[in-house]
Amino acid sequence: MGLFQIHVVTDGQKAAGELAEVVRKVAQAGADAVQLRYKAAPALELYRLAEQLLPVLDGTSTRLLINDRVDVALAAGAHGVHLAAKSLPVDRVKALLPAPMVVGRSVHSLEEALEAQRSGADYVTFGHVFTTRSKPGAPPRGPDALRRIVESLDIPVLAIGGITPDNAAEAARTGCAGVAVIGAVMDHANPGAALSALASALEASGAAPAHPFRWPAS
Repeated sequence: MGLFQIHVVTDGQKAAGELAEVVRKVAQAGADAVQLRYKAAPALELYRLAEQLLPVLDGTSTRLLINDRVDVALAAGAHGVHLAAKSLPVDRVKALLPAPMVVGRSVHSLEEALEAQRSGADYVTFGHVFTTRSKPGAPPRGPDALRRIVESLDIPVLAIGGITPDNAAEAARTGCAGVAVIGAVMDHANPGAALSALASALEASGAAPAHPFRWPAS
């Protein structure tokens, strides 16, 4: 899409048909990745969702990442796995996945970010950067903390948590490689338009990623 990545994380609530329609719209709008995240779903249900989404992404540049479930990512032929902070170790997952599948990790501190990099993560997400409804009462870590993570790592860092078109430029100016969003797109009446607004805000920031996110060649 542009200099900055936009990853759309599913909300774990929408039924298959509704989810597929949202994914279709964000893919057409140029989302770089959709992260399939249904924490309570059993493996078979998650696999079937992935099977439904992959054809929707055919002919687009949008990749499919599976949250946490390495087995489902492998079985479905997804483009990678995004590991939670309490998921399997990055280096063990990297040893299981064939190229060009990528492995990302959610981090919430500089220590976690450095460990993810040492273990071979292709990228990390850091947050929550801004106030978000998904973590009520928890103070945001803020753009300054995001900047410290970006400056301390040599791999791409995506900002997550409360990202909207109103603050996306502030996040971009930290040098992050892009953003990961849930509510800003998944809860919007027009997900494609919401994604385009985020992309416009990122590009209008006048910033550039310190470590751009580059997908491996297929």
